Amino acid sequence: MLLPSILITLLSARWVWRSARETLRLRALRRTGIRVTGEVIDNDAQSRPYYGGALLYPVVRYQLNGTMHQGTIRNWIGKLELGSGVPLLIDPADPYSPAAADRDTVTRGLIAATITLLLCALLTWWAYTIRFH
Repeated sequence: MLLPSILITLLSARWVWRSARETLRLRALRRTGIRVTGEVIDNDAQSRPYYGGALLYPVVRYQLNGTMHQGTIRNWIGKLELGSGVPLLIDPADPYSPAAADRDTVTRGLIAATITLLLCALLTWWAYTIRFH
């Protein structure tokens, strides 16, 4: 019981780290990014072998400084209607990685990851006390 709980806690800590990094990136992008409107041209399906099925990530096309770009929205999971317009934030240094301007799922992901980490740490502590006390 102790080893699985330690592994789950480590995976949760990794999830918190990645979510925190993405939240900070999105907040910086809101200060320095360029706001454009993109058109949804596809919904990229990325399979999830451990659950089956797939997650859909919208692919958008947008114009930045007279040049057309396209990329997958980083902070959106789910299907969007083809041809619909989406407000985007673009980092001029990385124009192929758009973020949805009005979507704040990253912060909710950080909250969920932190709660999961706390529960896993509690499980690990409980498993430790049962095993060694």
